[in-house]
Amino acid sequence: MRSLISISAILLASSAVYADSTTYRIHHRFLSHPSPTSPTPFQHLGNLLVQDTLTTLEDGPAGSDHQTDDGKGWYQVGVQLDQYDTQEEWLIGSTKACYLSTSPPKIQIHLTTSSIPSSISIIPHSSSISSCQSTSNSTISVKLPAGLNELTFDLIKDIHKTYSPSLAPPPTVDPTTGSPAPPEVEKTFFQKYWMYIVGIALFFAIQMGPDEPRGGGAGGGGK
Repeated sequence: MRSLISISAILLASSAVYADSTTYRIHHRFLSHPSPTSPTPFQHLGNLLVQDTLTTLEDGPAGSDHQTDDGKGWYQVGVQLDQYDTQEEWLIGSTKACYLSTSPPKIQIHLTTSSIPSSISIIPHSSSISSCQSTSNSTISVKLPAGLNELTFDLIKDIHKTYSPSLAPPPTVDPTTGSPAPPEVEKTFFQKYWMYIVGIALFFAIQMGPDEPRGGGAGGGGK
């Protein structure tokens, strides 16, 4: 009886975890070159489950139609942010299909600080670059990966630095009491510029003073 209770508790806990998590569907496809009039539809590859700071990958349903490419097209991976989003609103990364002929590429999904996918990029393996260049003039057959386990995923969470706010300088402290010193009383306009005011007043006082008397006497003396 206890074992049944514990199993039920585990199932309820796991269902609660999935209920609180956010699911982002991951799709992929081959896009042949030259691009056809009707591109090949995306196939569901798996899911990205996000719960708080925990991120996990979950394989999609098996039995999907395996696409192939001649190595001259493109391999695309798309992340669907909302179940009602159209393909034009997905985050899509592309790389040459011939890179899948040797080693699987690395799928980098960048997450915001809230663990929301913000961008996706596909980085080919270093050994695949030379082999892709050597087969550029030949035709190869590349199969679409059957699941997430055939690819390498790298989930990168962006970290934003938190800068402390700029603070005003601390107030001056009175050394005798230890309390903040009262601010200085701001001088009045006359206290600031009294020297200039007095100088200007003296200048105008001199200019407005009485004129100097004119010199000179009247006529000559009689005999």
